[in-house]
Amino acid sequence: MLPPDDVIRRLREAGSLWDVAPGVSGLRGPVVSVLREIESTLADLARAETANEWIAPAGVSFETLERAKYFLSFPQWLTAASHLSGEDAALAQIAASASPGASARSSLAPADVALPPAICYNTYAAHADSVIASPVVMTAQGTCWRHEGGRLGALERGWAFTMREIVCIGTEDDVKEFLDRSVERVSELERALGLDCELAPASDPFFAPTARGRAALQRIKGLKHELLFRTPGEQSLAIASFNDHELFFGEAFGISLADGTPAWSGCVAFGLERWLLAILVTYGVDPASWPPIRSARRKLVHAGGVHT
Repeated sequence: MLPPDDVIRRLREAGSLWDVAPGVSGLRGPVVSVLREIESTLADLARAETANEWIAPAGVSFETLERAKYFLSFPQWLTAASHLSGEDAALAQIAASASPGASARSSLAPADVALPPAICYNTYAAHADSVIASPVVMTAQGTCWRHEGGRLGALERGWAFTMREIVCIGTEDDVKEFLDRSVERVSELERALGLDCELAPASDPFFAPTARGRAALQRIKGLKHELLFRTPGEQSLAIASFNDHELFFGEAFGISLADGTPAWSGCVAFGLERWLLAILVTYGVDPASWPPIRSARRKLVHAGGVHT
């Protein structure tokens, strides 16, 4: 096994990875094929649960985040999308500047939309103030943004990263059965790929003191678990999470069951770049040593874990 820092260094030296800003990275060369195989494998796993696949919006409204109580939970991560003013005078001033890039940066308009910190917020917004007659299960993949300051790092903790989510909205039993199935399927996948992982209780890094009690409740009630990939040096990397939101989003977004009670919800989330890093840490950066991911997918199909 290689330490994650060695993997990143070797990818940079080979020209396979580069950054345009801390935590905003590009990939090229053979390593891209590994990421695409991971992407396809996780999509297959999601389709084993649902055929209801969405195209995730590239932004999320501030109103949706407010309704989700995001600003009491994780405001430290938020990134927003802005644009230049359409005023001719302002654009002419930028064009004539000795440093147009710096001038443009200082001339950005207030943000109209946030960049998604997770896929699921738009899912709940799409079902807001509605009645769920039967369980709703959906999946989507998209780019998410979380600015974690000095903790940012390529592949391991990107400011921008790729997330695949599966979301279930329904009764308590619907959600708990969904999460149990998901744990089983994901555990089968990590074993098929030869990754050294363990499932462990976890909690979210809530920001506001009034919300931090939710982290304690998550652990006490076992509402969040993470699949931790063990790296050299006794460190670990969460490559998937399993989250029971109970009634939180059902109440926040007015999503009800047929009997009028708030809906339960849960989600499973995968960080694709972290799965890539786990494979490279395990097998190295030489393409000749990489595992046959397609074979792992076939094993899951034969085991009944994935239906393609």
